[in-house]
Amino acid sequence: MSIYLNDEGMADDDVFSKAVRRRNARGMTYSQMEAKTWEVGGKEGSRSAGWWNNMANYQMETPPGPKYIPGIAKVLRVSERRVSELVAEQWYGVCPDDGVPEALRDLVPLLADVDPADVSAIEEIVVALGQKHDLAKRLAAIEAGDEDDSEAT
Repeated sequence: MSIYLNDEGMADDDVFSKAVRRRNARGMTYSQMEAKTWEVGGKEGSRSAGWWNNMANYQMETPPGPKYIPGIAKVLRVSERRVSELVAEQWYGVCPDDGVPEALRDLVPLLADVDPADVSAIEEIVVALGQKHDLAKRLAAIEAGDEDDSEAT
């Protein structure tokens, strides 16, 4: 059984906790998270189901220690570096300054496994999605009367 939560009442800078909630919402229970960290780090590197629940649903004062990062990375399906970034941002207020939106950061490890022959297809999809978003914004502006519809034709 998964617990599905919204982000109401949680701080805007709880990026680690949000990542845990997203993983839970995508079907991984806290017990499965515990099992995955046990599989990666053994008894000493695992985090309990209660810990995952607390991390997702409450403001925790203590970040996970370095020995837990490999298991957390496997659970969240991100790189160990990304886990470190999430910890640094949530607990220490330190954010990456590379301009990559948070929502896209989790895609980077997934793209690492893409066959180089498929990169051009991914580029085409990204361009098409960007154009779709731009078109939707322009149409909304036209409907709101903010843009002259003669420019759009």
